[in-house]
Amino acid sequence: MNMRDNEQISDSLLYGHRKFDGQRRAERWLHVAYNAYCRLAPFRKMRAECKSYAYGKQYERQIVYNGRHITKEQYLKEKGIPALQTNILGKIKRVVQGQFRMNDTAPVCNAVDPGEKEYADIMSALLRQNMKLNRRSELDARTFEEYLISGLPIYKISWAYRRGKLDVFTDYVNPNFVFFPDSLDFNLADIRFCGLLHDLDFSEVLALFSHSDSDDIKLKEIYNHCLDNEYIASQFSRDTRTSQIESTDFYYPSEFGKCRVIELWTKERRKAWFCNDPLESEPYFVPYDQKERIKEINRSRLELNIKRNPDGSPMLDTDGTPVTFMDPDKYAAENLITYERRIETYWYYRYLSPDGFVLEEGQSPYWNGSESFHPFVFKPYPYIDGEFHPFISEIIPSQEYFNYYMVALDFYIRNAAKGVLMIDEQSLSDNMSIEDIAEQYVKSNGVILYTSKRSGNAPDTKTASSIPGGFDYIIQLSRSMVEDVSGVQAALQGKSGSSESGVLYQAKAAQASSSILDLINTFNSFLTEVAYKVVKVMQCFYTGPKAVNVAGESIPYNMDTMYDIDIDISISEDSDSPVYRALTNQLLMVQAEKGLIPFKAALEAGNFPNSSKIIAVLERYEKQLQEQQAAQQMMS
Repeated sequence: MNMRDNEQISDSLLYGHRKFDGQRRAERWLHVAYNAYCRLAPFRKMRAECKSYAYGKQYERQIVYNGRHITKEQYLKEKGIPALQTNILGKIKRVVQGQFRMNDTAPVCNAVDPGEKEYADIMSALLRQNMKLNRRSELDARTFEEYLISGLPIYKISWAYRRGKLDVFTDYVNPNFVFFPDSLDFNLADIRFCGLLHDLDFSEVLALFSHSDSDDIKLKEIYNHCLDNEYIASQFSRDTRTSQIESTDFYYPSEFGKCRVIELWTKERRKAWFCNDPLESEPYFVPYDQKERIKEINRSRLELNIKRNPDGSPMLDTDGTPVTFMDPDKYAAENLITYERRIETYWYYRYLSPDGFVLEEGQSPYWNGSESFHPFVFKPYPYIDGEFHPFISEIIPSQEYFNYYMVALDFYIRNAAKGVLMIDEQSLSDNMSIEDIAEQYVKSNGVILYTSKRSGNAPDTKTASSIPGGFDYIIQLSRSMVEDVSGVQAALQGKSGSSESGVLYQAKAAQASSSILDLINTFNSFLTEVAYKVVKVMQCFYTGPKAVNVAGESIPYNMDTMYDIDIDISISEDSDSPVYRALTNQLLMVQAEKGLIPFKAALEAGNFPNSSKIIAVLERYEKQLQEQQAAQQMMS
């Protein structure tokens, strides 16, 4: 093996691009992404089924009947049976969503170094501003609903220009358009690639990937072919099941006329120098071709240990050796950078067309110290051995049992004997036929003639109970099964017994909420990871001096000096919640009544309605009072 082959092995970009032709096509990566997307087909099928059950379409599951694949609803219609359902599952979902909404929590930044607490407060304020910019309150609630249905909430954190702002934006990602390889890690932390399918207008494609007139022409040529769906299917589709245009097909856009763009992020490798710098808190990588820069830094640090004459020349001993402040070996151990050759991993992005053209590529712009990262945040729950088991999927069997009993009950009611008229043949009158009797019997004011001359009995109606004994118990049992399986008990739904005390109800509600505690806390950990990545993107791109409002005070900061602060993020009670605002307002008013702080200061520090108008009135009054005092002093 020659040196060139070794270079290609240690650098995955050289190794992977070796077979690309002059047109910069990337069929290999395209097929890798396609295979990963196909492997997630069972997940997408499960998500579609969970979504149908959650929103009341509970008879769409396919069954085989007489050699035909039909839905359960079609089967029941063919049998003349109404497809009855009571969507208990949807109610359970709304109750859990309500519990999430009731948690007034928000991510808070904490500095690992206690001396950097002020910087952590600034980052917390910046994070709150960014959450308002992205309307995160509603976005998180809708993503929590996705989390219940599919078990896979996904956000994409990106630095972009939107709505007249260049800032960090958080976007919800539909799991139908995502692909990644199988993973054994429950957080997908070990994946080597991931990606997302986009459907864009051609104008959006130009805005994102065109940087010259020649790019415009090339992109038009590429997407002239991509609009020809049959061409794409014949050239690259390996699965006949994807040969039809579907909303979540890998090669075809969901809407005809759109341009399918495949965003792919891969973890690459390269040679680099792994450096341990005594003057830095963490080790870091330096590009392999910058070894001389490391040596130059070490040389400059060695110069600092040499004593100098007044003219700046080195002070020498009798042997002509420079005199140093510290022992050279000890100084080197405490100040010089040590380095060794290692393999560094980093993330690399590519935007591909469906026929394999690379529209844009480059190294990830997102870095955490010396480690790069991709912009996605995944939180599959629960994810065991590559399998998804979302909250809704666990309740579907109980919902089906309940629907089955409802259909069975309706069948019994419709087919039970409701009122059979029994007539003794000896009592039949010659003046009314049996047909006339049947016609009169169903009328509200009908009259039936009979005779008792032949010792016949009077007509009698026989009825039978339309509901079998114990059927109401079965219905109630199936309903309680749904609650038991979901963990959403009656107390959590707001139900209480007629003779139940308030203390007992609160205890039951607290106990019931513990059954979904893991569900909600896992989603909170997802929001924590999102906040952490948002902060890291801020540290990558926020530059220069700015000001942020912290506790009602405008605090100046310079992000250029804060990019390397080690931040820890936790989810805690939101200080901007109504409860916290009320407590703060109450505390301030008590202090103002005691004369510990001015009333105006309490208004400025608190969050009172129309406080700005009151403050303006107070300022006018203070100004008038000062003018009157000044006038009185002049007169005296």
